[in-house]
Amino acid sequence: METVSSHGVRALRSPARTSVGYVGKSRRQNSFRVSRETWRLSASPSQQLKPGVPQCAIEHSGVPMVEITKTRQGEESQLAQGFVTRPELPRPHSTPIAVHNQNPGGIQKVSHSTQVQAHALRQTRDGELVNQNVGIVEAEAVSQDTEPHKMFRQLDTHTITEEQLINEVRGIYTGLVLVEKKCIEIDRQQAQSKTELSQAQWQTLVTLHRTLLYEHHDFFLASQHPSAGPVLKDLAEKYAMPARMWRYGVHSFLELLRQKLRDSMEYMLDFIYLSYSMITLLLESVPRFRETWIECLGDLARYRMAVEEFDKKDRELWAGVSRYWYNQDADQSPENGRIQHHLAVLARPDVLQQFFHYTKALISVHAFPNALDSMTQLVTPLMNIPAPNRGLIESFVTTHGALFMQAPVEEFVSRANLFLATLRKEISRVGRQGQQGVQLASCNIAAIFQYGSKDGVIEKDFTLKLCNPTAEDRLRAMEWASSASSAPTYAKYSDVSSQLAFRASSLAFHTLIVMLGQLGDQNIYPSVHISMAFVWCLTLNPAAIQRLEPLVPWSLLANYLNTLFRPDTIISKIEDESFPLLEDSTTRQLPEDFLIRGQAWSRLYYPERFFEGAPIEDNRPQIEESSTVIPRRHRCLWLGVRIATYTRWMTYDQTHRFTPTLLADEFAPMAESPAYLYGNPYSLETETSSIDQEMQEV
Repeated sequence: METVSSHGVRALRSPARTSVGYVGKSRRQNSFRVSRETWRLSASPSQQLKPGVPQCAIEHSGVPMVEITKTRQGEESQLAQGFVTRPELPRPHSTPIAVHNQNPGGIQKVSHSTQVQAHALRQTRDGELVNQNVGIVEAEAVSQDTEPHKMFRQLDTHTITEEQLINEVRGIYTGLVLVEKKCIEIDRQQAQSKTELSQAQWQTLVTLHRTLLYEHHDFFLASQHPSAGPVLKDLAEKYAMPARMWRYGVHSFLELLRQKLRDSMEYMLDFIYLSYSMITLLLESVPRFRETWIECLGDLARYRMAVEEFDKKDRELWAGVSRYWYNQDADQSPENGRIQHHLAVLARPDVLQQFFHYTKALISVHAFPNALDSMTQLVTPLMNIPAPNRGLIESFVTTHGALFMQAPVEEFVSRANLFLATLRKEISRVGRQGQQGVQLASCNIAAIFQYGSKDGVIEKDFTLKLCNPTAEDRLRAMEWASSASSAPTYAKYSDVSSQLAFRASSLAFHTLIVMLGQLGDQNIYPSVHISMAFVWCLTLNPAAIQRLEPLVPWSLLANYLNTLFRPDTIISKIEDESFPLLEDSTTRQLPEDFLIRGQAWSRLYYPERFFEGAPIEDNRPQIEESSTVIPRRHRCLWLGVRIATYTRWMTYDQTHRFTPTLLADEFAPMAESPAYLYGNPYSLETETSSIDQEMQEV
């Protein structure tokens, strides 16, 4: 079956199962029969495979054969009655639209004798159920001949007991562990070996890992059976079964296939399709681990995209499938930084989109530190582009590169000035209906947090990160604002971490100053909205705002807010303490809300359950509705009123006007001066002249 996403990408879905209660054995073609108690291996010395290849293979002429028999509690499963077998898994085409009808070249089929033996075992195991059902049907058929109007009786069903399920799961797990150990051993040996494998050996490895996937499938269906108790249902999570299935059953083998890709392409494609179909089946039948299955499907689609070198359309198609699954996972787990890293990889060749996802991965609630290495690989080649050839995005990304790579301060200042000068020229062309500006602001916020570094000074000062700050939290911040000195103080922060934080903050707020200069441009509203939300969250953390308040352009911000009032402005909404949700607005969440969703600092901004019922990525409009302008203006004004309640940086009066305070006016020259790009406030007098000279040259 197929399912078509809203962007037209068709994703594989598994065939419907004939019985939701199935927990017994499946019809496993080309797979091993796994012993639940012992494995019996027999092969003559002359039949041994090369070192590192499992000593078990499909019976075929010229291929060593090892018989693997099984006896699970007297040959017949305790759950043989009352269940039917799992339908065959399809094998897809090279695209996720259809299924294969042919066996890939070079992979041998199971011999006829092996199939006959497997069929006999299934008949023995399920014979009682088949004979019983056939007898009932035949008896009813005879009855129909004599009494044509009599209806068939319902077939007898058999209840599964908790004890039977426990025994079944125990037996499945025993066989699963045996196959898992064999897969780990073989994969490790082959990863270290440079010996080329034969066709039969590759087929054997595929079959071994296929068997492990089947064992996991049986384990999940048995342990998650409706009749299972809480203890049995918790076993999969207790023993990390989803992670083990992916790591040992899929990922390690895919990495082995990738290392030997010249000779393993057909086998890799075949195994990707098999794994994709199996995990899609688990997505439907075991929804408890839905997030894990979705991420696995995204990873498999990304593998398929990566190995496609010739067909560009196929590559783009599989990239779309992978993005579809990752976006679903990001909607369900927005705080998972690892998913953002995956989305960054798929964002190529959009450099800004990649950089945005990498930085978001670093400052998510559950950060993904490895994204810093990927970000370095992205930025390093761009650092060598000559200044005259750098566009806006290249200038922005390389400025951040100089910051997180800790380049000499002169290099950072030079790159930052070039970016700001380019931004002033091209600000009117910020695309994606203003969302590109939000990505710039989000990356700058990540720089203030020093890209998720645990040693970052702002990260340490940002102590309040819980959702919905309480009245006590706001009162504590208000008390600090009222008791703090009304005269500006400039402490000297000489440590490296503080200097980096100052440079990053200066870059972020200078970017905001450029945007605040675009009065009346609705494409700037989203980035101003996100910047104000960040400033509001800073004010709830006294230690953080005390460090950064000289750099915030309070005066420009107050003047900009005064330009947002319109006749349709609902004053009661912006003056109320609760989050401004307009009753007549069809847009509860704005597009930029999803861009900063999941970042650690943003939890302070949004009320509880704000994203509940929000549309998933594929269901959101590609073109922003004009109705978003009104709620966005209300959000900015509401944030301005919240900040004005401190009466430290600006005030809001009964005439509905924002006015900067004397303190804000004293901060203004320093906030607007590029000298703070150097980081040290005491360098203002000594380095302002050189900075001004650089600005004139730019």
